Amino acid sequence: MKRFLILLLAALFLLPAFALANGGDMVQLGGDVVIGPGQVLDGDAVAIMGSVIVNGKVLGDAVAVMGDVVVNGTVEGGVTAVGGRVVIGENGRVLGKISQVGAAGSIGEMLRNLGKYQFYRNDGMVGRPFMPRFAVFNLVRFLGIAALGALTVVLFPNSVLIAAEAVDKGTGRKFLIGLALLLLMPVVAVLLALTLIGIPLIPVAILLMAAAGFFGYLGISVFLGRKLNDHLRVNSGLFTEYILGALVLWLVQLIPFAGRIISLAVLILSLGITTETRFGTKQA
Repeated sequence: MKRFLILLLAALFLLPAFALANGGDMVQLGGDVVIGPGQVLDGDAVAIMGSVIVNGKVLGDAVAVMGDVVVNGTVEGGVTAVGGRVVIGENGRVLGKISQVGAAGSIGEMLRNLGKYQFYRNDGMVGRPFMPRFAVFNLVRFLGIAALGALTVVLFPNSVLIAAEAVDKGTGRKFLIGLALLLLMPVVAVLLALTLIGIPLIPVAILLMAAAGFFGYLGISVFLGRKLNDHLRVNSGLFTEYILGALVLWLVQLIPFAGRIISLAVLILSLGITTETRFGTKQA
């Protein structure tokens, strides 16, 4: 069992290291990203539930969700703070766009200006500008998921609340559980396919995995929405918190490359949350 946990830990830490080695991005969940004096980051600096502090140089974008972006050095891309502030020091320079959504803005302003946000890199870096068709597709998909999530929140408020309260409790353990499920799912599917009796169970297993990921996503959305609501001071309530959090997760996944890494992390954590809370029937 210890050997298995060690392997899972190694896989968990190697994944972000691999992403950093390939794309040069630095992504931190639940902590700050600090670029020290003289340090040059050849990519994006992204912090979820943390701040981005740039005392050196960032060649890509600097993005903070539920945190601030403090620039005392140079950011060649754009700077975005969702649920936080953008602070430019006396010697700070930002060559791209500066976007601040949260303490100094509103959800209506966020929606009105959505088409103006462009996340990109210069000089051959990975990324793409805002495309209307792509944005419409993502918006329709988001509205569909949001509607299904809202229905779930209305029908099972206590279960969703239990999942939300479990987000920041034993996060590392939940990541391990979620990662184990994600890695074992293909193995289980292959084993079921080897038997005639097990073949009909493959769609059931996939559906169960999707349901687990979706339920955990609801809990994370409510958790993030509650944190964001501390800044926005919108009417409190489980439904409002879910909408705010879901909107944050949707905006984050629009970030080129880093959005995919963050979405994968959210999926892994979602699976762990659902497993530990038994779909919101057990306190974590």
